[in-house]
Amino acid sequence: MKDSGKVKERKGFRKIEPFLYLTPALVLLATFVYYPFLKNTVLSLFIVDKYRNVKEFAGIMNYLKLFQDEKFIQAIGNTLIYVVTTVPISIIVGFALALLARKRYKCSTGYEALFALTMATSASVIAMIFQLAYNPSMGVINKALGISINWLSDPKTALLSLIVIQIWHNIGFNFIFMFSAIRGLSEEVLESAKIDGAVKMSLLVKIIIPLVSPTMLFLLIKDIAYAMTTASFTLILTGGGPSGATETMVSYIYGKAITGTNYNAAFAATTVCFMLSAVILVLSLVLEKKKVTYN
Repeated sequence: MKDSGKVKERKGFRKIEPFLYLTPALVLLATFVYYPFLKNTVLSLFIVDKYRNVKEFAGIMNYLKLFQDEKFIQAIGNTLIYVVTTVPISIIVGFALALLARKRYKCSTGYEALFALTMATSASVIAMIFQLAYNPSMGVINKALGISINWLSDPKTALLSLIVIQIWHNIGFNFIFMFSAIRGLSEEVLESAKIDGAVKMSLLVKIIIPLVSPTMLFLLIKDIAYAMTTASFTLILTGGGPSGATETMVSYIYGKAITGTNYNAAFAATTVCFMLSAVILVLSLVLEKKKVTYN
């Protein structure tokens, strides 16, 4: 009887054991992610003063005012453009560099480190580098192309300039993961595919890409989440200007909450930003069932 009781206790412990390991992470998530989001969502339904003291219930009035703000609508459009351009291009470039670095050579370590260098560089340093490169009078880009464009001050080129910086910043991280996935492919599988007639593009499309698709999905989700919620280069280089050309949802929230102390708009905009990000991420996860191959 005692042995059967001990067996039952062990089985019961095994059932709850995984949750015990997850408890510290869940506590941190609940404290620093879920609770602040729920509090933000609740406060978005009230009128608050600049000290965040609740004054009265507003319902959806904050949201109605928010969507009447042309600057916020422009920020949504800029954010979506930012995501649609930076995410796929940075993943494709990272994947291409990983393919180039797949075979080992004597000088492999050198160019592998160079490809990953952007990951180890802080956003502020990258911003300073590109600010000099984009300088209209002495910048290397205008000098090399023989043109005179004020890249960060012209509404036609400001957002494109930030997109280029973000892509360059993402490449190192994407390269590291794609490089690990490609280096981890079985040479026997690749050789068997070549014997069966899969060469060059067919080998790439039918064998390599499906095998590394889980890594691609991870990078897709990570890059989308990052692009939807980042405003580093916008705040450092342009402040959302000129004329809102580089304003993103997060920089809009920052301007309303920190600079303008308009928490009514900031709380509502934060909730909208989260919901829009969630929708895009869910749509991305649909690819898991159709395009991702697990082996």
